[in-house]
This record gives sequence, C-alpha cells and structure tokens, in this order.
Amino acid sequence: MQDKQTFLEMCRLFYGSGATSRGFDETIANKTFDYLMSNHENLWGYILEDIDDLAPVGYALITSYWCNEDGGNVIILDELYISSNKRHKGYGKMFMEWLENEFRGKAVAISLEVITTNIIAKQLYNNSGYKEDGFSMMTKYLK
Repeated sequence: MQDKQTFLEMCRLFYGSGATSRGFDETIANKTFDYLMSNHENLWGYILEDIDDLAPVGYALITSYWCNEDGGNVIILDELYISSNKRHKGYGKMFMEWLENEFRGKAVAISLEVITTNIIAKQLYNNSGYKEDGFSMMTKYLK
C-alpha cells in the first residue's frame, strides 16, 4: 500500500510539473498502478530509490511493442519522474543506464517522448544518446 501512495504522490507532482500537457487524474493513476500490480506482460513500473537510504526519489513507467520497421521489440519510456530535490544528482542518468542494460538483447530500441518545453529532460536524453528521429507523435483519443 505504501508503494501505491508513493506512486500517486509522485505522479501528482509529475503531472503538475509541466512535463505533460494534461493534468493529474487520480482515477487514471490508480488504474495504472492496479494494472502494474496485475503483472501485465508489457507494462513495468519502478519506484526509484536513493542508493544510501532507499528513500523514494522518483518513478518510471515502461511499456513495449513489436515494431516491424525496427524488426523487434521497442521499449517505450512512458514516464520518468525524479523528485525536484533529487534532480541534478545523477538519478536520471543512472536510471537511463540501467534501462539500457536491462533491455539490451530483449529489445532493439528504446523510445520516449518529451514535451518540447522540457529542456532539462531533453538534455538528459540527448546526453544518454537519444536523438530525435524525425517522427512526430500524433494521437486521436477513442471515447
């Protein structure tokens, strides 16, 4: 239960930080956490912890799909949040390195989207070797 409260609290902060164009929706966040706990085959969630005291410093949501163009599974870093008081301390970089090592040999690529105004996140991703691929994300919501 503590993990759920930690996730919901950090998720609320993430959605209030300008990292997304939508506001926080507690119903959706609860649904996401419950889905994660169902051990779904292509959705993973992580509470990131401080190396020394194991206190939560952030969270990540990851999913995947098969891509014909790339010829294999592609990992999607859906959300990465680092608490404001823990930013610029290497947690984002460490997570990105872990992600790459964890999925090497299991996937052909890791993709992510970042809102254009989030310059700090874009720097992290660029420094981790991510490049814009010329595609634009387009979405139509189904009701």
